[in-house]
Amino acid sequence: MRNAQLPRITAVTILESGATSPASKEPAEQCAGFKLSNKEIRQYLGKAGEVAEHDYLHMLDWSPCYASGEVSFKNGVKGTWQIQQYRAGSLKLNNGRTVYLYCPKCKAKAFPPVEK
Repeated sequence: MRNAQLPRITAVTILESGATSPASKEPAEQCAGFKLSNKEIRQYLGKAGEVAEHDYLHMLDWSPCYASGEVSFKNGVKGTWQIQQYRAGSLKLNNGRTVYLYCPKCKAKAFPPVEK
């Protein structure tokens, strides 16, 4: 992981919370409790490290439960974010950059405890 070097966030909008991936064979109820606050999303985007796309797709635990929305940064760049229950996330920016994120140290009631 490396520093994602994201500018300061000016706005976060939550579009989906407690959502279930269409790829999931599990009932949607299992994700109903996965809800992140605006503050928790800002903390996640500020703390998460950038990971390679390969690691995001093949090395990190996948969860069908996610939250998603939009973000604006001080430099005028905007993007859409998605954060999964097991702390993996992605950020698609309007400048063409996609950032794959992981934040094992992020804390929120909706995240499961980290195994040591």
